[in-house]
Amino acid sequence: MAKKKTDLITREILNTREAAALLKVTTQTIKNYIYSGKLKAIKTPGGHHRVRRVDLEGIGFISEEDTYQVPLTPADMLSSYETIVKTLVSTIEAFTKALDMRDVIFTGHSARVDNISSSIGKSMGLSDKELQDLKLASLLHDVGKVGISESILGKPGQLTDQEFFLVKQHPEIGGKIIGGIDQLRSVASTIRHHHERFDGRGYPDGLAGSEIELYARIIGVVETYDYLRSDLSFRKAASVDDTLREIKKCSGTQFDPEVVEHLMATIGNDGNSSEAVIH
Repeated sequence: MAKKKTDLITREILNTREAAALLKVTTQTIKNYIYSGKLKAIKTPGGHHRVRRVDLEGIGFISEEDTYQVPLTPADMLSSYETIVKTLVSTIEAFTKALDMRDVIFTGHSARVDNISSSIGKSMGLSDKELQDLKLASLLHDVGKVGISESILGKPGQLTDQEFFLVKQHPEIGGKIIGGIDQLRSVASTIRHHHERFDGRGYPDGLAGSEIELYARIIGVVETYDYLRSDLSFRKAASVDDTLREIKKCSGTQFDPEVVEHLMATIGNDGNSSEAVIH
């Protein structure tokens, strides 16, 4: 019986009796729709009506539960999932590029943080799923700056205490924005905490050590690396050696020592290629 129904569902042309059986209505109901012009039909030389399945679907006869669907294989499901993720990441990358353009001092910052964070994550042995979450968090870590004035973000000099206070709101703003998006909610806490310090003296919640998500600890180190390696209006970019030396000095206080070690290994092992990624 199940095979018979499957044959009907997949058949392109049906007679009125088959259409009625498929749709669980009487044959007369099908004929009434044909006679009223609501349903297109093909008339055979013998005077019988034939109905195309696509026309039945076109007037809403076949519901989602009645339509036959070939079960997806695990490979198909994985491919569909990967396509959705790639689309999401591409959208986020385009968004963060637009966001970074508001901050003329750090144009391209989010992409650089993503590149180096991903290298550290691989060095630390994170799974593919964890690396994907780290990528999303890295790209979106500064999304809260959408709520900060461009006059502050693009100021060609050091910020006043009041301006710095306003900039410090961006992790909380970003966490709230991302927390409201179902597909990204898992990284909202990371975005909120990427300015926490390993010694508990960061913001906004004063978390310390392992209380801070690993992704946030990674982004915190990488963001500082990119800041020190960037040319600013009031100073030149530090060299790679000087930057790593400064970060090493803050290991155990501002930064997670394990993450710092993996940063050192990542930059050191990449050699010239690391410079190509960073700049």
